[in-house]
Amino acid sequence: MDAIRDRLSRLEPAIPWAHHFDLLGVETITREQNEQFYKKAQAVKSLGRLALSYFRTFADGLPLSSARVLDVASAEGGLSVEFAQAGASEVVGIEGRQLYVDRANFVIETLGLRNARFLRGDVRKISALEPFDFTIFSGILHHLGKDDFFPFLVSLATLTRGTMFLYTHVSTPDGVAQFRLVGPVEAEGGFAGSLFREHADAATAEQRERQVRASLDNTFSFWATEEALIAALKKAGFNTVAKMFEPHAFAGYANRNLRVIFIARK
Repeated sequence: MDAIRDRLSRLEPAIPWAHHFDLLGVETITREQNEQFYKKAQAVKSLGRLALSYFRTFADGLPLSSARVLDVASAEGGLSVEFAQAGASEVVGIEGRQLYVDRANFVIETLGLRNARFLRGDVRKISALEPFDFTIFSGILHHLGKDDFFPFLVSLATLTRGTMFLYTHVSTPDGVAQFRLVGPVEAEGGFAGSLFREHADAATAEQRERQVRASLDNTFSFWATEEALIAALKKAGFNTVAKMFEPHAFAGYANRNLRVIFIARK
């Protein structure tokens, strides 16, 4: 345990972990350390279990042991680890922040998981990979700029052989008021939505890098309306788009319309 605590102390402990892991008796984040981020980490854990459940429902009988899984913007690897521990053939996480990649690789090393790996890369530019059976696209779309919205969905359609699990925020009247969204605006292709401020205009590259729960670099992100998101997924190449109400990771009907979960299939 002392060795694990020592390694954790060298992974910027001043920045709270976004994902919760029990590393052989040592937790990466506890309620006592930061209750707000602990609750968020538990929500992420719920999303991982949910994605795994939906894989089993929508994978056309493909055994997880034969499945290659892509985790887009994998952060510290919470969802990837869920699939790796369940026995996926291969899990690849792509993440833009080095701190998150280092933390994720430490987690799988500590847990002895050899079927997962994490790479640093701008998810907006991933293309030179073989298609995956299942893509996890969780919590990142609403952090991308409007110029990246549709092209990125097209690239994900290319990388997804079968099914994609998508969790994102969308623009709703309540969301506009709650998050002070700006708009309406249109992304490439005429897709309607609103803008959310991620960083101050004068934020430096280093400040944006360290703001780990915000976008990688864009000042504003684009939140599509639900209707626009469905249309964009279809145009990108997903023939079936299903909105999931139950099970869901967040309580309340309003959350199912603001924090949407879609299953998109080729």
